[in-house]
Amino acid sequence: MQKEINIRYFLYTRGLPALIIVDLFLITISLIFEIPNDVMLNIQQFDLIVCIILLGEYFLNLFLSGSKKLYIFDKENIIGLIASIPFDYILPLISPVALPVVFLRYLRIFKLIRVVKLAQFDIIKDLFRKTGLHKVLIGIFITILIFWAAFFLFSPSYGWVDDFYFVIVTLTTVGYGDVTPKTYNEKVLAIILILIGVFVFSVITALMSSFLTDRILDDDEEDRVSEIQETIEEKSENIMAEIKSVRMENKQLKDEANELKAEIKELKDMVNKK
Repeated sequence: MQKEINIRYFLYTRGLPALIIVDLFLITISLIFEIPNDVMLNIQQFDLIVCIILLGEYFLNLFLSGSKKLYIFDKENIIGLIASIPFDYILPLISPVALPVVFLRYLRIFKLIRVVKLAQFDIIKDLFRKTGLHKVLIGIFITILIFWAAFFLFSPSYGWVDDFYFVIVTLTTVGYGDVTPKTYNEKVLAIILILIGVFVFSVITALMSSFLTDRILDDDEEDRVSEIQETIEEKSENIMAEIKSVRMENKQLKDEANELKAEIKELKDMVNKK
């Protein structure tokens, strides 16, 4: 029974995240590269299977939860539900325009959050909890989508792939210079994007430095506490050994005292008889 539980736990915390990572990898390839239609269809079918599994996991947890309302409106569960939507099958039915479909497909990045939650990576959860880095990453993701759309709509110089490339290169303050803003609108958007990039990645650097410093201090504190505990345990063992030795000596003294009392009593009896 315990073995079956361990297998289920392993499949839930390691197998399902691995499946999501493979799905994200295939989706990324399909979004970046031009691939044959039959391969694209296989990727969509695989993604649909993963989405069905995630939806099943979501509704199973909803059924088992004590408060359905709290479960539905929990932020992590909302993200999990978004990550479980098969956009390739649903978006063409509700949006005949190709552009929003391309942008909304990147909402699958939320599956990475599902990976963190399912895999129970404590260090990542601790990082997000202490620094709020997940909020910064979500902000970066939204910024990329907004500026990508803005460049696509207001800058006719390049195509959507070059626009996305330029947004990433500019936001990360790399600036290779192979794609440059040419029109007035492009230059204004680029200036705003550069300022955002400098601020955002400065914040990320500060958050990571603070987190790593805290972890080092926490590790040092844990080491000191461990040393103190070991010292206390060692001294406690020595004290207990000394107490045990004293008790044995007291017992021997009591036995000797009892023997002396017995001898004295015998002597008194002999004197009284005479």
